Amino acid sequence: MAEKTLETIDRTVRDQFDKARDALDRGNVEYAIHMLMECVSAEPNFTRGRQILRAVQMKRAEGAGGFKRMFSAAKTTPALTKAKMLASKEPTEAMKVAEQILCGDPRNAGALLLLAEAAENAGFPETTTQTLEHYIKLHPRDTKIMHRLARTYVTIERYDLARDMYDRILQINPADFEAQKGVQDATAHGAMQKGGWEDAESYRDVMKDKEEAVALEQEARVVRAEDTIDKLIKETIEKLAQEPDSPVIQRELGKLYGQKGDFDTALQYLEKIFKAEGGADPSLEEEIAQVRVNRLKARVDALKKKLAGEPAKAAELEKQIADLELEHDKLLLANAERLVERYPNDLLYRYELGALYMKMGNPQGAIEQLQKSVGQPQRRVASLNFLGQCFHKLGLYDLAADQYTKAAEELPTMDSLKKDILYNLGQTYEAMGQHEKSITEYKKIAAVDFSFRDVRDKITRKPSK
Repeated sequence: MAEKTLETIDRTVRDQFDKARDALDRGNVEYAIHMLMECVSAEPNFTRGRQILRAVQMKRAEGAGGFKRMFSAAKTTPALTKAKMLASKEPTEAMKVAEQILCGDPRNAGALLLLAEAAENAGFPETTTQTLEHYIKLHPRDTKIMHRLARTYVTIERYDLARDMYDRILQINPADFEAQKGVQDATAHGAMQKGGWEDAESYRDVMKDKEEAVALEQEARVVRAEDTIDKLIKETIEKLAQEPDSPVIQRELGKLYGQKGDFDTALQYLEKIFKAEGGADPSLEEEIAQVRVNRLKARVDALKKKLAGEPAKAAELEKQIADLELEHDKLLLANAERLVERYPNDLLYRYELGALYMKMGNPQGAIEQLQKSVGQPQRRVASLNFLGQCFHKLGLYDLAADQYTKAAEELPTMDSLKKDILYNLGQTYEAMGQHEKSITEYKKIAAVDFSFRDVRDKITRKPSK
């Protein structure tokens, strides 16, 4: 079913929408929410109305206390159960129930996912997309839902957005094969859509020459050379001229400038969106932080190149590099601490903060974070390995050995990570004076990789008497 716009919605709904906007201008938030709820109830695929409704609800929720949110959550379970029963047979009714829950708690994950499911069942892919986008703003590392959103983008033929979503998944999990394939498929479909392949006998029929064919194949493998990025920037600026208020286009432009290495311009676009949205998008906040980190990295790399060519200025340049590297580490740490403070239940953020604490010589701070991040399935083994290293550094060898043993038991294959863990366990047994146990662990590694580090020497030398 086609998306409803201001031009196509029922006149009564348009009047309600105008009343809602007037109420917002006067600061009457409650009445505006009431009118917007009426709008999306009457026109379920009126995405503009739902977008404003959610933004107003989020703003109101910022002032709600924790007890109020807990009380609201306690009341939602029966309503969610009811909506789930309606989702397949009466999806528009399920959407109404989900919206009632979101009116009290716009961050309710269950209600958002149910609304997306019901909208999909009702044939409203635009509303499905919008709802999943809001969910991912609140849960920026939920790759399962990110895959779902990417597939929805493909449904509405927004292959550029699908590609970007798969790119974000790969930033979280580079080994995600489905996302790797998704990037290639979305890029290829986007090129077909743009080049008119459906009317050609083969894809090369739409090319002027062989060089253009090669360029497209490279794009399908997501190889963005500098000239390609310049071309994409130019095209995106032209899009922005047509839709100057589009946050999606502005964000894409920010990403492209970041890839080009023009970090200051990238930040101008990204920080503008973040401010306009009231700082409510954690994924955008993380993206801005990464651009700042990349900017510092670029400055360090430039100074290192300068140092190689100007040895006479070594002392001065080395000091500048050291200062920037310290600033870089402090920025990473500040970003990680802020994210954990804002999203204490996101265990991936806990893991990243713990790893940084460990790197910067704060094992006690690292332990506090890593003991929580072991609950994150994707980072459980790595968290146990880091915990072992922290306990070892503090001289708590028995605790270190426990962490390494748990980690090794969860890895059935003797890959590089398991070899690292067993080596660490062997070193811990050495520190405890338990030579036979340490040799047992080293031999497990030697059985598959005799040249790993100094394992050969460790298992062939005789213990000192």
